[in-house]
Amino acid sequence: MPFLKTILLLLILLNPILLLAQDEALALVQKMQKSKGNEKVDLLNEISAVYRKTDREKSMEYAKQAFKLAVENKYLPGQALAKKNEGTYWFVTGGNDSAMLCYKQALEAYTKIGDGKGRSACYNNLGLIFQETGQYDEAVKFYQQAMAIDRSLGDEIGMNTTKENLVDIFVYQGNTKKALLISNEILLVYKKLSHTEGIMRTLINRACIYDNIDQVDLAIRDLEEGIRIAKKVNNNYTENNALSNLGYVYWHKGDPDKALKILNQVLENADGDPNGYETYNTLWIMSEIYSSKKDFAKSNEILLKVLKKYEEVENRRQEAKVLTSLGRNLIELNELDKALGYLSKSLEITVEINAPFEKLENYRNLSYAYAVLHELKTADSLQDYFAQTYATLYGSDSTANTSNPNAKNIDIKDKSNVSDWMTAFLLFLLVIIISVFAFRKKE
Repeated sequence: MPFLKTILLLLILLNPILLLAQDEALALVQKMQKSKGNEKVDLLNEISAVYRKTDREKSMEYAKQAFKLAVENKYLPGQALAKKNEGTYWFVTGGNDSAMLCYKQALEAYTKIGDGKGRSACYNNLGLIFQETGQYDEAVKFYQQAMAIDRSLGDEIGMNTTKENLVDIFVYQGNTKKALLISNEILLVYKKLSHTEGIMRTLINRACIYDNIDQVDLAIRDLEEGIRIAKKVNNNYTENNALSNLGYVYWHKGDPDKALKILNQVLENADGDPNGYETYNTLWIMSEIYSSKKDFAKSNEILLKVLKKYEEVENRRQEAKVLTSLGRNLIELNELDKALGYLSKSLEITVEINAPFEKLENYRNLSYAYAVLHELKTADSLQDYFAQTYATLYGSDSTANTSNPNAKNIDIKDKSNVSDWMTAFLLFLLVIIISVFAFRKKE
């Protein structure tokens, strides 16, 4: 079991970046303990922001403390920022309803005090929630409000940040040509402003687009450039994001061994985030590669450990993603009863949080499993749900190209709609990568 021992060791190691973050938080805590009034509120909010990447539970704890004290002091700027910090916690842990409530409360406070940047940030983050739940028209409305404010403030970086989210929507909708065009415009602005973080982020995101349109060499070029810049500015977190995507691209290129080598490098460099976005998503990609190599047992060993972590931190969206992968592997192992259990639980979560791409993949796998069991009526119903969801996501006026009314004709080795299903699955993988590595909020 040396592989699993290595994973467990890597997951508990703390590297210097995490220690530096802890030192920064500790220094702020010591300063906060000596402060009073509004200064204390500001420091509590700052501590919440520092803990955002290293300990999200502490981030939430300090945001709540900041809000309570800000209310006592009738300090609206402190209340607004505390609610925005709390909203970010809920968003990244899958609590979209709570996140929306917090962002709206923050928006109300920012409006009262005339803080344009704060309002823009809230509109942007509200757009992200609607985007993540597939409600693209609503998301675009919020993004347009954010950009209008940024334009009036002359905030080019703020406008670019929101444009990046619009790019993601075009990717999700399959309009990669428009997504690529806007990404090029965004990159030019960031380069003009010498905004290093934006340059790195855009290179990583543009690489996802290139990968999606099978221009893998260009994807690799962008990711290697992002890695070079990240190393130069000693940004370990972004370097690992780019490396994870690089491993993902090499897998698509047909070199799983090189992909695994790169992904293991990510684990060696991992910053020890206890909530595991970087490390655990990398492990999930590795599990997908092992699955593609037909090593379903090793894939499931990794997935069960990743699932346990996501359950602990109550990250419902990522939990559903892992349950889906487990279910698909179990179908391949012909353990259909177990597969149905995992896939049904995943579908329940994705319906609850309204995650359309994940629902699409669950409908696909469940339909396949029931067809194999010769429960054809159920398979047919699930395939109809797949077709309806697919048509909604990709703006089709008809489901004829995805629906197969003769479910009884589905064969385990020869599915008539395999190309549509494979397209949906590949887009599902792309959306997962973007949703984890390209989460953007305005501070």
